[in-house]
Amino acid sequence: MSEELVKASATWMAQAIRRREVSAVELFDAHAARIAERDPRVNALVLPRLREARAEAVEADAALARGEHLGPLHGVPFTAKEAIAVAGMPAPNGSRLFADHVSAADAVPIRRLRDAGAILLGKTNVPEFCSHWDTYNELFGATLNPHDVTRSAGGSSGGEAAALASAMTPLGLGSDYGGSIRCPAHFCGVLGLRPGRDTVPWADHHPIVNGPGPRMMASVGPMARCVDDLELALAVLAPLEPAVAAPTGLAVFEDDGLQPVSAVCRAAVRRAADALDDAGHDVVESRPPSQAEIRAAFDTVLVNEAATGMVPALDGREQELSPPIREVLEALRGFEPALAPYIEAFARLLALELEADAWLERHGAALSAVAPDVAPPVRGSFGPVDGEPVRPGGKLTLCTYANALGLPAVAVPAMRTEAGLPVGVQLIGRRGHERALLALARELEGALGGWLDPDAT
Repeated sequence: MSEELVKASATWMAQAIRRREVSAVELFDAHAARIAERDPRVNALVLPRLREARAEAVEADAALARGEHLGPLHGVPFTAKEAIAVAGMPAPNGSRLFADHVSAADAVPIRRLRDAGAILLGKTNVPEFCSHWDTYNELFGATLNPHDVTRSAGGSSGGEAAALASAMTPLGLGSDYGGSIRCPAHFCGVLGLRPGRDTVPWADHHPIVNGPGPRMMASVGPMARCVDDLELALAVLAPLEPAVAAPTGLAVFEDDGLQPVSAVCRAAVRRAADALDDAGHDVVESRPPSQAEIRAAFDTVLVNEAATGMVPALDGREQELSPPIREVLEALRGFEPALAPYIEAFARLLALELEADAWLERHGAALSAVAPDVAPPVRGSFGPVDGEPVRPGGKLTLCTYANALGLPAVAVPAMRTEAGLPVGVQLIGRRGHERALLALARELEGALGGWLDPDAT
């Protein structure tokens, strides 16, 4: 029964608690046992709060017995990305430099989930400063992929993806500035929604630089094992957005011309496109416009903000940093921040948003690969991809398109490789149309099977 409980959906858990088919304490105990069994293998839950969570589960059951008003997530466990503030808990952002940093208050998304009755089990691992696509840092170590512990769980919400895939939590809260929800979801065989700009209140990832870039391009969003749970969480995180039907049109593209894409990731796109075509959608082959220009503007904003904030804050402490951050610092040392190109990049992105909006208005939504390939080795790298070297610049250009333009995007499992590794695809939608995008994701989930359970390989 314990395994049945932890692999159930958060939606089912919420309903079962209300119907008194299961108690919040029973759910907690099942997840605590699962964490004890699975976390030593993958190292996902790096800041647990299990004693406090059990006390909250006891109180949740007492509130139900008293007939009190219940929130939509009453008694349901969840986890959150380490860098997202929780009152009284450390938030070092994966860095030894800030191991003593403690948050004074809950970030708004955390508060909304807790106000809805959800119970926080703890916080999950991130790469240092959430600044790499592989979840490794010198403070907590590496998070491993539950499907193959020699492989990366992705980043920067890699701890969340690994915990979800391992059934240590039914619901997660991640963030996404350059694919940090979608890439781990793709690697670990779960689902993750990057909401569009301002749909969910942003939560600054202190300590380290926070500027206009994250505010414009990053999103906090839910991760789960099914679309129903993404939708339930979104209703709590962004309660004012109305439900709408899935778009009827769909533009499909296998690559963006900026980085190579493996044959297996292309096959996943074709499989998803065929499924939606069979379901009656108007599927056409079409690449979004100006992708190289969008990525160049994204890079200009990113490098100027990093050089302005990160270099002065970390100067002289290089030996305390993880290797990826040392490499970033070294690359930034010769760069001189300049206001004019920075402002021009933002202005150009605003113009390109209008072009992208018109393209999405014509097509309804877009389908593409998430990343150049499936999960690479832990602390390894992408490339070469099917013999083709990755190109200079960001490896996750397929993801950063949505970030740069503030668009919603959701990662959905599509298939496995012959070796059993998950392969996901992403759907990109119009700004403010998250629920329409989830309706489309639900169709894919039904056709392709959804969550890829590591126990099933």
